[in-house]
Amino acid sequence: MDAQRALLDELMGAARNLTDEERRGFKEIKWDDREVCAFYMVRFCPHDLFVNTRSDLGACSRIHDPKLKESFENSPRHDSYVPKFEAELVQFCEKLVNDLDRKVRRGRERLAQEVEPAPPPSLSAEKAEQLSVLEEKIKNLLEQVEALGEEGKVDEAEALMRKVEALNTEKAVLLQRPNDKVLAMAQEKKMALCEVCGSFLVANDAVERTQSHVLGKQHVGYGLVRDFLAEQKAAKDKAKEEERLVRGKEADDKWKPRDKESESKRSGSSERERYRDRDRDRVGENRHRDRGRDHRKPYDRRSRSGRESGRDRSRSRSPHGRSGHRRVSKSPI
Repeated sequence: MDAQRALLDELMGAARNLTDEERRGFKEIKWDDREVCAFYMVRFCPHDLFVNTRSDLGACSRIHDPKLKESFENSPRHDSYVPKFEAELVQFCEKLVNDLDRKVRRGRERLAQEVEPAPPPSLSAEKAEQLSVLEEKIKNLLEQVEALGEEGKVDEAEALMRKVEALNTEKAVLLQRPNDKVLAMAQEKKMALCEVCGSFLVANDAVERTQSHVLGKQHVGYGLVRDFLAEQKAAKDKAKEEERLVRGKEADDKWKPRDKESESKRSGSSERERYRDRDRDRVGENRHRDRGRDHRKPYDRRSRSGRESGRDRSRSRSPHGRSGHRRVSKSPI
């Protein structure tokens, strides 16, 4: 029946059976309305964790509806609203845990101020002597009881045992000290502090009571809150680390072209240096050759001028050498 009603509510709305007048003042609640508890939608509402405990937060002022929560989980906007709702829940839980941690610190200070009672003083000489006499009497009576038992005198042995018990009682009174009761009560009620929920516990309490505390609402509730905060912190740290790695990779990718460009520039400059070295070597070789030619040129000029001057002299000695043309003699007519 409830499943059919829920199906009709989903198909036709929650106001399907209302009259026209009732529908005028009716407002259908949706999961994203401000009246709906975002904490309950995304995880848990802290107000539900500590009901009827010392840490009771009271009833939540917003709506907790399983149908609205199911509608939120099936909504296409679910993933976009989860971070927002979780951030609000983290803020509320952090305030809750901070208040609890202050309470825990005060509890530690209170336990540190508790001073254990001083050990009782030793027995006086008079009491020590009385104790020694009693122990000697008890020892003698026990020997007599053993002997009577071997002889079969049961009634007499029982009578002596009653005397031994009386002497033991007297011995216990003699050994009792004024501070023994106080010390016993202090050791019995020595307190300890629960670091999870801030409750005071008996240090050496029974296992059943300790287990009952661990399974109690207050301890379980604060444990759930602390686990949620630890989970959110771990997720936040992981996201920061992934973001740092992505930024480092982007920076590396950004610098790679520059490194290649600088490397190409370095290779180009080294090539240019090699070319310059080759040009210098060629220029040096050419200069060396020119200097060699310059050393040979004066000798060639002198030898050439010497040969030309010899030719001129030979021409001047010849009969036709002065004029440069042969003179034709004319015969007389």
